[in-house]
Amino acid sequence: MLSRLHLSVILLLAAGIWGTMLVIEGVAVSGTWFRPFSTVVGVLLLLLVAFDLWAWRLRFLQGWFVPRPDIRGTWRVELRTDWKDPATNEVVAPIPAYLVVRQTFSTLSLRMLTSESSSELVAAEISKAADGTYRLAAVYRNEPKLSVRDRSPIHYGAIVLDVQGEPVKDLVGYYWTDRTTRGELRSLARNVTIASSFDEASSLLPPAAVSAPAAS
Repeated sequence: MLSRLHLSVILLLAAGIWGTMLVIEGVAVSGTWFRPFSTVVGVLLLLLVAFDLWAWRLRFLQGWFVPRPDIRGTWRVELRTDWKDPATNEVVAPIPAYLVVRQTFSTLSLRMLTSESSSELVAAEISKAADGTYRLAAVYRNEPKLSVRDRSPIHYGAIVLDVQGEPVKDLVGYYWTDRTTRGELRSLARNVTIASSFDEASSLLPPAAVSAPAAS
């Protein structure tokens, strides 16, 4: 988002160009025209902050004016991985997890929570296809609990999610890691409240509250 300095510079350049053009046109330019400059900058900055934090989510602005979907909140998701448990040499069952999304117009933060680990976003990008659909691509760092790092070390991975619905109803995609594991992810439920831990997310969206997987 633009800072007060950036906004001031842009407005100064615009005012300078405007004043120069008026002089070229033979218009007498008065210094009083520029007295409200500080007030204008302050009002525009407040409007930008309001837009960045809140107004961008308004439905009538989506698509034509705001080129990004609103995916804020806590999502209950299911992970299906090809990772095999060293103890049994069998692929583990689907893993319940939560994807916590903090989002403004200018920022995006994702954290994946499971009962054993937390994955923090390193970089992300939401792109819009020619047909108007959105896709989220991200790189993350996974930190398992100390108690399980003998079989699940800290690692990096990437994830690609298709954002489905307008307004958004589902997130469906796949992931892979530098441990040569990979899998699929699909959303099951969503709560706009931001959870800060796996236990808090579980209380917001308990497994029993979900009757069926989201359609892909």
